[in-house]
Amino acid sequence: MTAATDSYLELRYGALPRTEYPARLAAHLDARALASSPNRRLLDLGCGNADYVERFAALGWESEGVDRAVRPSARVHRVDLTRDPLPFPAAHFGVVFTKSFLEHVADPTPLLAEVHRVLAPGGLLVALVPDWDAQWRHFYDDWTHVRPYTLRGLRDCLACHGFEIVRAETFLQLPFLWERPWLRPIAAAARLAPSALDAWKLVRFSKERMLLCVGRRPAVEPPEPSKEIP
Repeated sequence: MTAATDSYLELRYGALPRTEYPARLAAHLDARALASSPNRRLLDLGCGNADYVERFAALGWESEGVDRAVRPSARVHRVDLTRDPLPFPAAHFGVVFTKSFLEHVADPTPLLAEVHRVLAPGGLLVALVPDWDAQWRHFYDDWTHVRPYTLRGLRDCLACHGFEIVRAETFLQLPFLWERPWLRPIAAAARLAPSALDAWKLVRFSKERMLLCVGRRPAVEPPEPSKEIP
């Protein structure tokens, strides 16, 4: 790792206590979004400290992770995802999961082509990114952020790279709302709270809205357009 990359890893993850949120999100997605996966192999793209690699493994997934800023292990691989191909065979994974990573990639086209390649037919790409409409004031506080997304932009990005859109929605990182969506007006009210109250989780994560998009690699790829000879 470069010194800057090593510093980013330490700044981003070193001082943060581990919480139960990754386990709860993994379980939520496993139950609500991943049932149609063609196999139980999962890749965490931009895995950071590998929290989700571990949490999905605990749910019975054969999970692996890749990132540039990682300490390699048996299931975590150091890869420069802006430059290098993914070190896996074609059609290997049933799910590619990525959280808070695509906004770090200036040109997602080569990476999404690799994701498409390593997904089995019918496999799922599950992408979570910050919602620009909600987070524009603080988006660039992370100096490694380079590409913001709106809901339409994220959906169109995946569709233009060959994925069938299964779902695309705003997503709040508040587990009590996942099972009780009728309580979302509470989060709407919390978003109006002054910034002095942002240390409260309800207020902070009501404001820091995410986008969730699930795309599927088609089970049958569309034919290449014919090239007419003039």
